[in-house]
Amino acid sequence: MMALTDVGLVSHVLAVVAYAVLLVAALARSRAGLNLWLGGAALASLLWAGDFVAAFAIDTRFGTWLSPLQSVKTGAWIGLLLFLLRPAWLGGVAGGPERSAFGIGGVMGFVLAAQLVVDLAGGARGVLIGEGGWVASLFLVSRIAVAVTGLVLCHNLFVSTPATERSGLRLLAVGLGGLFLYDLNFHTLAFLLPPGSEDLFNIRGAVEALLALVFLFASRDDWVRSARVSRRVAFQTVAFSGVGFYLIAMAFLAYGLKLVGGSWGALLQVTFLFGTVLLGVVVLVSERFRAWLRGAIARNFYSYRYDYRVEWLRFIATVSAPGDADGLPERVVQAVATLLDARGGWLLVPQDDRLEPVAVWHMPESRPQPLPLNDALVAWAASAAGQERVLDLEQCRAGEINDVPDLPDWLLADRNFWLVVPAFNRDSLAGLLLIGRSLVPRRLGWEDEELLKTLGRQAGSYIAESRSQTALDEARRFEEFNRRFAFILHDIKNLVSQLSLLARNAERHADNPEFRADMVATLRGSVDKMNGLLAWLSQRAGGTGAGDADVAIDALLRQLVRARRGAWPNLSLDLPEPAGPLLVRGDEGRLEQMFAHLLQNAIDASPPGAPIRFDAAVVDAQLVVTLADRGHGMSARFIRDELFQPFHSSKPGGFGIGAYEAREIARSHGGRLDVDSREGEGTCFTITLPLAGLPRGLPEARARLAAPVEGRVA
Repeated sequence: MMALTDVGLVSHVLAVVAYAVLLVAALARSRAGLNLWLGGAALASLLWAGDFVAAFAIDTRFGTWLSPLQSVKTGAWIGLLLFLLRPAWLGGVAGGPERSAFGIGGVMGFVLAAQLVVDLAGGARGVLIGEGGWVASLFLVSRIAVAVTGLVLCHNLFVSTPATERSGLRLLAVGLGGLFLYDLNFHTLAFLLPPGSEDLFNIRGAVEALLALVFLFASRDDWVRSARVSRRVAFQTVAFSGVGFYLIAMAFLAYGLKLVGGSWGALLQVTFLFGTVLLGVVVLVSERFRAWLRGAIARNFYSYRYDYRVEWLRFIATVSAPGDADGLPERVVQAVATLLDARGGWLLVPQDDRLEPVAVWHMPESRPQPLPLNDALVAWAASAAGQERVLDLEQCRAGEINDVPDLPDWLLADRNFWLVVPAFNRDSLAGLLLIGRSLVPRRLGWEDEELLKTLGRQAGSYIAESRSQTALDEARRFEEFNRRFAFILHDIKNLVSQLSLLARNAERHADNPEFRADMVATLRGSVDKMNGLLAWLSQRAGGTGAGDADVAIDALLRQLVRARRGAWPNLSLDLPEPAGPLLVRGDEGRLEQMFAHLLQNAIDASPPGAPIRFDAAVVDAQLVVTLADRGHGMSARFIRDELFQPFHSSKPGGFGIGAYEAREIARSHGGRLDVDSREGEGTCFTITLPLAGLPRGLPEARARLAAPVEGRVA
């Protein structure tokens, strides 16, 4: 008997617990057939694991029963397989795989009985430690034969069980396959390289404890029916299993090199192992290998090639990845090409009288030529609306398709192109996808074609969305230009009104030196203002957003009042004490434009010589500026329905955008514009703006809605 270790004790205790649970679960089920056989196999495994624990913890003489109980345990699991394969035998044909499985099962009954006799007679003693004669060797060969037979029966059970019936049986076949595979490896190594591995002997209990969990899961049909192994899990499992078997095989080869290499053996072993590990890593990270493995798993493990939920979510995630609208066509190509494991692709969309290549993903070396709209390929694609078709260029080149349009010579000559996928939007051709060769050459199946048709529809909607977004952006740029032009015309009108008023006052005050100085300053300011308007119109950036500088509103108001007093002498400004600086974060030109619009409206609404006054105050860390006049005023209905409506004015020749633009400027700076007006009494505009910083020593005060507009001039 081989040496028993602490690791062996722990692993076989785990096996005792696992098979005890499996035994209780099997006997608790109402159906006697399958669960009775499963319970019997679990009981045999429980006795085998319990004997190991007894040999270690009580008396080593219990170890003499390990080999006979191993034979009984193996026979019990073989019996379970024979019971499960019975329906297949009854419906099988003579000479078929089911009949051969029945014959193999009958022979194995005799072999297992012979093993038990040899065990009880003591002929198998010392077989695992390299002792014993030809009987012991023959006994090991019989163990290997039983393990191989068990694997064959597991395979028959797996392939003969319909996918829709008793899916738990397939999982049971996988678990039994793992049990017999472990036995095969253990006894093969003991036969070829005696003595047997003590590590494999002692850890066997833990391995079978894990398999007991698989058997428990397989016995619960409702658990199995609700369980689904995702393709990603299958891919990772198969990949890592393949890596494990690859490394084991390479380790055996390296060991052989060490044995035959003489003095160079160690060097050959290390070099070979390093090279094989490096080769394995290169293969594992290869996109071509991963694509081949995904295809192999889909063909052999699943009824359908694609996990449609996963593929659809990946398609949507790729197309909707962060990026601008200009990158959307490229992402559409990437989403379709990635699904097919293709090298890349091109997208052609209608422009004027032809299809132009507009987007590429990973295929810059193969650039398609434009296709006229009357080209045979374009006509073929357009006629496929409602019955989408996919064109395999490899089949066209091989002459395997009869109903094929006349393809351009460049498309037939360039073998980097594999597929032509039309993209439709509402039954109109939105573009053509030219997909590059797949990493693993393959033919399209019906699943591929149906999925590509669906994706062609979805891609067409995204392509149409991208073109609509581009057209919308262009329209927005024109709209912004027109919007700016309208504001500029309004500002020019205000400048014209200001200059006209200045011209009228010049007739009366031309001899006044102070007036002449104000007139020169006003003219210079008007010229600067018009130059600024022209510069603003030429800017490509849109919007009326605030700038990024601190603007002294008190200084801005002083300059505005000083420039306009020449045209309106009764204009005043009242600032809090101590004065400024009253800083607001924003665009100085736009803020000055806001106050100028409101001031011009006050001037237009006031009779000649009527007082107009600016007031400024700080309220709760905000700057509040009021502009009050004694003009004709406005009704509440006019303020609510018409004042801030663009291009609606009650003044002859007015543009109707001054108040609207002032409100938008205030909002873009994080503030607001309020209006209080009474017909026949006057109007007060209140502008509230967030302060960039409170001036030192400036007490908070409440803004005054100046009904009486008397005040001092700053």
